[in-house]
Amino acid sequence: MDWLALLAFGDTGWGDELLHGLGVTLALSLATFPVAIFLSFVIHWAKTSKRRPVRVVAHGYTTIFKTLPEILTLLILYYQSQAVVNWVADLIMPGSHLAMSPFLAGLIALSLVISAYGSEVVRGSLKAIGKGQTEAAQALGLSRFQTFRKILLPQLWRHALPGFGNLWVILLKDTSLVSIIALSDLVHVATLAINTTREPFFFYLVIGGIYILLVALSTRLQKTLERRASTGISPVEARDV
Repeated sequence: MDWLALLAFGDTGWGDELLHGLGVTLALSLATFPVAIFLSFVIHWAKTSKRRPVRVVAHGYTTIFKTLPEILTLLILYYQSQAVVNWVADLIMPGSHLAMSPFLAGLIALSLVISAYGSEVVRGSLKAIGKGQTEAAQALGLSRFQTFRKILLPQLWRHALPGFGNLWVILLKDTSLVSIIALSDLVHVATLAINTTREPFFFYLVIGGIYILLVALSTRLQKTLERRASTGISPVEARDV
């Protein structure tokens, strides 16, 4: 069999389907990552809250989503959310039926998992900055929000980039899990191609190469961002990053 012909575009090959699957994988990753980063800060704030119930909930959140396998989180959320959505819809409009899309379910599930780890990245980054600058900002009369936005956040990214970069790579690979809920990502499209052509080795090799390329490009971008974030700091500070 001509393996290159399997990657042709149009009715004779799977090139256009694989390209669409790559687009879905990237779209899910790019949509999930900002949500996960935002939740990472929220969860860290909750962990350091002065209110004990808030701290307990936040620690329970990270414990659950760091303990459960990602695939189990996705399945529970996808199928249980359908029941919740239908229940809410029936309360508003009796007899109505709504369905959660696999894309949205994947976004929510992956955001919950990544943010559980992301909160630890935020904690470590803030710890690397130290409490002295926070105390100095408070002495100047800055509020907690002003201190975070003007003093801590610009420095935090320099320390957080390696951790968040690693989480981005994990997210890219974890998007493959959404294939089990029929979202047409790379793995789902490859599975359809394998069932049709009976060429598992070739298609797994192709999508494996695509994931390697995505990770390599992400790593290059991460290193570039880290160099830019370290611009202007002393050599001693650079070694501490």
